[in-house]
Amino acid sequence: MSTVLQIEAAAAQLPDSDFQTFAAWFDEVRARRVDGAFESAILGGQFDEMAARALRDHQAGRTTALDEFLRRA
Repeated sequence: MSTVLQIEAAAAQLPDSDFQTFAAWFDEVRARRVDGAFESAILGGQFDEMAARALRDHQAGRTTALDEFLRRA
């Protein structure tokens, strides 16, 4: 049995209060990993072209103010 399957089986057996504690811990660990990956992507320049395109679109008047956009929704 793989470690993942063992963790899944153990989590399924937890009482509700322990499961809630485990879920909160897991959510925090996952958030830190996602934040780290996102920060690495930013620092690595992976969003540079997207940001440049957004600025060009805004300067060319091809954007909508957020308030206006929300009124349309």
